[in-house]
Amino acid sequence: MIKTQKFSCSDDEFIILGLMELLRKNKLIGESNFFGGLDELLFHSGGPVSKKSSKSIIIGPPKFRFLAKQPSREKLPKNKMEIDPLNGNLILGPEPPNLIWEVEKWEVEKWILHDSIEGATLSKSLQKLEKFLPNNDIAPGTICGAFAYDLCQWTQPLRLINPPNENSLIGILFSIDRWIIHDRENKFIEIGAEVGDNWFIEVIDLIKSITDLNKIQPDWPVKPPKFVSEECSNFTDSEHTNIIERVQDSIKSGELYQLNFGRKWKGPLMEDPWILQLRLARINPAPWSCYIFSNDLGFCLCSSSPEILIQGDGQEFYTSPIKGTKPRGKTKSEDLELINDLISCSKERAEHLMLVDLEKNDMTKFCKLGSVHRDSFQVESFAQVHHLVSDIKGKFSDKSDIWKSLEFMFPGGSISGCPKTVTIASIDQIEGEARSFWTGSAGIINHNNNSISLNILIRTLEGHKINSKWEGVIQAGGGLVIGSKPKLEVEEAKLKAQALRKIVGWIEGDIDEKYPKKSLSNFIISKKNYGNNKNINIGKYTIWPRKLDNSQKMIAFIDNLDSFSWNIVNELAKNGTNVCVIPGRKNSPTFNEIMSELSPSHIIIGPGPGNPNVSKLSIEISLNALEGKSPPLLGICLGHQAIGVAAGWEICKTPTGAIHGEVHQIEDLGSSLTDFDKKMTRYHSLTLVEPKLNDSGLKVVAKIKNESESVMAIEHEEYLIFGVQFHPESEESQGDGAIFKNFLNC
Repeated sequence: MIKTQKFSCSDDEFIILGLMELLRKNKLIGESNFFGGLDELLFHSGGPVSKKSSKSIIIGPPKFRFLAKQPSREKLPKNKMEIDPLNGNLILGPEPPNLIWEVEKWEVEKWILHDSIEGATLSKSLQKLEKFLPNNDIAPGTICGAFAYDLCQWTQPLRLINPPNENSLIGILFSIDRWIIHDRENKFIEIGAEVGDNWFIEVIDLIKSITDLNKIQPDWPVKPPKFVSEECSNFTDSEHTNIIERVQDSIKSGELYQLNFGRKWKGPLMEDPWILQLRLARINPAPWSCYIFSNDLGFCLCSSSPEILIQGDGQEFYTSPIKGTKPRGKTKSEDLELINDLISCSKERAEHLMLVDLEKNDMTKFCKLGSVHRDSFQVESFAQVHHLVSDIKGKFSDKSDIWKSLEFMFPGGSISGCPKTVTIASIDQIEGEARSFWTGSAGIINHNNNSISLNILIRTLEGHKINSKWEGVIQAGGGLVIGSKPKLEVEEAKLKAQALRKIVGWIEGDIDEKYPKKSLSNFIISKKNYGNNKNINIGKYTIWPRKLDNSQKMIAFIDNLDSFSWNIVNELAKNGTNVCVIPGRKNSPTFNEIMSELSPSHIIIGPGPGNPNVSKLSIEISLNALEGKSPPLLGICLGHQAIGVAAGWEICKTPTGAIHGEVHQIEDLGSSLTDFDKKMTRYHSLTLVEPKLNDSGLKVVAKIKNESESVMAIEHEEYLIFGVQFHPESEESQGDGAIFKNFLNC
């Protein structure tokens, strides 16, 4: 049974930092406490109070600790296959060994290995930790900690060329047995633990002894950090520039749309990690900050992240991808001018739209079909910068669980790219070493009520104690698209790392520089009123080779490893049809197997990276359709190209350059499927070329307005075969899904 007690206080973001030091001083947390693990854990909502910055939590001494470490090379070898993801050569698999978590239990004075559990995927392994966790749903969580980016080895179907070193830490989690919450919105502090817990009793006594909670402040560092000149980076500016150009060549070839490249800076840490966290909290407050310190492991994280991975209360879940940045202005008029510049910048809007479509896709995997939507799109203004931010929401599916929601979202799309699997393989190729915890995630989960609150670990310092001295790693980067300017991208990455590098003394600068302390504000660009879909018949989905036992229409959807595939599944389900998702690139069935086992009423060949010839199944289906052997067929993007290639049309690089996340006006040329005179989102680097002597039976039925040679849609003169080069399911495409509705009526 859990007991809690509340005390009134102000919304001052630094109260929790002062409490952290008081608890440490009174031997209630940290190295001198007698109640549990000596590790220190703080999840800090800094900056002005908002819906995204309302609660800070100190985790009391834990009873269990869970560690995941990189397997030996014998169990999980490096990927030594001849692959080159940037140039379209990607081999999926093989499956990794089970992910193992060491279960440690606190026994009097130290952590003791108590058990170990394992699972084939991240979610399956985490699910097995439940038996060690508290059984309550009123606590802020039952487990907390941090997941390294490199756990992507158990969320993505690929093996890394540059995995972490053997036995290196890739996950660190703790049971939540005791806590202190600072609810800044409702202005109170809550202490919680099991009834009769001595830690709870002593913390209550400590709080009662404080004359005025509102005056609690941490012991701020007075002196500036000591400058040390031993910092080094894993890439020079010139090498960084060359990598950006390599990525852009890959985008031009159609292998990917956007990739987030990261660069490291390493050096000695001359101050205690807690001092560094205080410096960070003061000069760079952020709503998703955290501090994790495990002295016995020689490990710490000091983070001031502004970005969420996923948050949910067990029923409604949301994520808020950030992409697009401008500095704050010195005056109100300059501020508004910079906001307008951000909103009107086509490059920033395209980058942002890609992430919106990607995150909607990932959320659809664990939310109810038909429920995922962009609730609002806005500019969020922080103390130092303006960001383009979208809030994407969905209703939690009864078929899912909290661990799957993490697995489907991890790692975040804003720090990997589109399509996710291909970009993660490409990041591994070009960064040349493991990322560790940067761009991973930290936060709190309650498996009893399916609530979750996880950040993305950017603006983060990772520390390791080596021979009694702390060494630090700072990483920063940015999303690379076809419109990126290499020199500007290099400077942006260095700028993002600058505050952290100043804090640790690796570069000289005024650590107490006074940034404009402006309130966080939102400039709403668009907001949707989302219905509850109670009167809409929502279809179901299954994954090949499983089948659904009912008489409704069954659509065969060919998934070509795109990061928008599930958005299409979502649109189809909203039309009341059932969908079987079939892999188009790995372990694919044949066309005949699909027809005999599934008997689909319609087939849709989905989008994906690369040339359509990489999907043998897509070409095989297209060839059969052109012979009149297929049910109605719709190809989207790569699927559209596969139909053309199967008919003998050539494919080339888009003459106007790669187009990703841009919204263009389409001109209808007489389609029987729909009126194409709409604005549609494009994601492609390759395009079909109509033959001069066209006897394939295919004809062009849409083009880009004022671009006579563009091929935006095709259809067959005799058979029900259609292809579109754009993405009708994209957030900013017009038409309200009419293409899907009309196709399903064929």
